[in-house]
Amino acid sequence: MTEQLGKFEMEKTRERKAIILGRPRDFGIGNPDGIPSSLADATDEALQAIAEQDNERLVEPNDTSCTACIDGRHCLHNADGSDPKIRMRRVGGSASNFGVALNADAPVIETFDTTAPLGQQISAIDAVIGYRSAHLGGCGGAGGEIEDHQLIANKPEILAAVKAFMAVPEVREYLGVSYDEALGERVQANAAKTAEYLQRMGWDGTAYVDGVVATDPGNVEDLETDPADHVFHGHKEAKTTIIIGDKTSNQDDEFVWNLKESKSVAGTLAGQRGVEGYTQALIAELAKHFAVVDRLSSEETPIILQVV
Repeated sequence: MTEQLGKFEMEKTRERKAIILGRPRDFGIGNPDGIPSSLADATDEALQAIAEQDNERLVEPNDTSCTACIDGRHCLHNADGSDPKIRMRRVGGSASNFGVALNADAPVIETFDTTAPLGQQISAIDAVIGYRSAHLGGCGGAGGEIEDHQLIANKPEILAAVKAFMAVPEVREYLGVSYDEALGERVQANAAKTAEYLQRMGWDGTAYVDGVVATDPGNVEDLETDPADHVFHGHKEAKTTIIIGDKTSNQDDEFVWNLKESKSVAGTLAGQRGVEGYTQALIAELAKHFAVVDRLSSEETPIILQVV
């Protein structure tokens, strides 16, 4: 990250709090046929009590070499047979790096040989971010890359959700920037091109995961699935937990997203574009996450912001 962006990485003491942001339907997103939430009918008071208990249970990661996916299924072990690690989390691990970079107009893209195989281009972006990670058991983030960028391009509610999220005071303070309409429009326009490019070049989410298994098996979680569940494959995420700060959650059956990791990726992709590049990369990164919420979560799955 450039010196200009150094201030965005500074951590400071914050008041611990749990904030109920609402449900996907409140942002105009969510899937009526998505993963059902056991908290769909919970009252605001009950959700607040659960959120405050969860805040006290947040833990320090014991592996900061890579991120895990937001997937809430139980990790049995890593693909190399090693014990599960507690990691910070963002959609797909590293599987979303390439698409976010394209949507962000990341300067590193200008150095690419677009005649090279897609796998080489993707690996180059992963190298810039600094890690490769994934998970077994089927990754909705990796498998849904093309559809997510189509959603960002064609469903205005996705970027509207990003704008609303970035306006939450605690989020605004942590990220250090506000939503920018012009940069949001650039992300939206780029997303259509990204979806077309990935489709034309043969993006395959399973192939991406297999590639990470081959090169970095210790960074690939083997998640517990339910062979009898042909619709959700063992997904039972009751809530989406978004975390500000240095801790994460190791509870099962909730989507977990660490804003610290999204902030770091955005800073890396900004390159010499400074604050403008950082802001655009943040919008691109957040849009990918809200597109996944739109595809996978029910309309009633609570979204909770944890500040630690």
